[in-house]
Amino acid sequence: MIIYEQPLHEKIRLFLRLELLAKRFRHHLASDSRTDVLSALTLLLELYNLSARIDLKSDVIKEIDRTSQSVRRVIAETGEQDTALEKLTDHSNLLYQLRGPLGQHLRSHTFFSSLRQRASLPGGINGFDISLLNFWLEKEVSACKADLQRWSGPYMQTADAASYLLSLVRNYCDGNEHVAKAGFFQLSLKAPYQLLQVILPDNAGLYPEISAGKQRFSLRFVEMDLLADRGKQAADNVPFRLKLCAF
Repeated sequence: MIIYEQPLHEKIRLFLRLELLAKRFRHHLASDSRTDVLSALTLLLELYNLSARIDLKSDVIKEIDRTSQSVRRVIAETGEQDTALEKLTDHSNLLYQLRGPLGQHLRSHTFFSSLRQRASLPGGINGFDISLLNFWLEKEVSACKADLQRWSGPYMQTADAASYLLSLVRNYCDGNEHVAKAGFFQLSLKAPYQLLQVILPDNAGLYPEISAGKQRFSLRFVEMDLLADRGKQAADNVPFRLKLCAF
């Protein structure tokens, strides 16, 4: 099954982007090739840029506090203990131990400053324009990876907290089977959901174009044979599973 996710709240969209960048960073960091080391460094720049204009750490902490209150209400109503509250507290404590906003430790960093100046240019992150980068990449791969782990620490801690919050949202969903007549489906939202998931079989041969607002959303299922050509809306009815999620 293929899951298509659509955030219904800007904070969830931000957390999804953070989660995605952290996963990609860790994937490349796990490799011992210099190409992957450079890819991980580029992703670290993206993480820096993601948090450059917003206080991402504070946003995650506030969402942890809000979610913790929801968990306490569930415990009070059901009498059942939940490990979620303990995990949320652990993530919160780790984030409170980080000094200042995310990226503060890299703002006056000579190496990172030179990279940021070239990052917006196609192919700008290279060793011939930035000699310091060439020097760094010629170090032992293990030393480069140690640098990346140290520089990325605050981002990974924040991303882990955001991923846990997203896991709670994904686990609290109203799921139902639906049919998009002639490839189109629309539904009004009766609750403040945070995320929706559209689930299709692997061999469906189409994908959903999702248009979502606070009050309603619509799905247009598109048939796609060649990526170079514009797809067309399915003419037949399309069965799918829909999940509306919120915690």
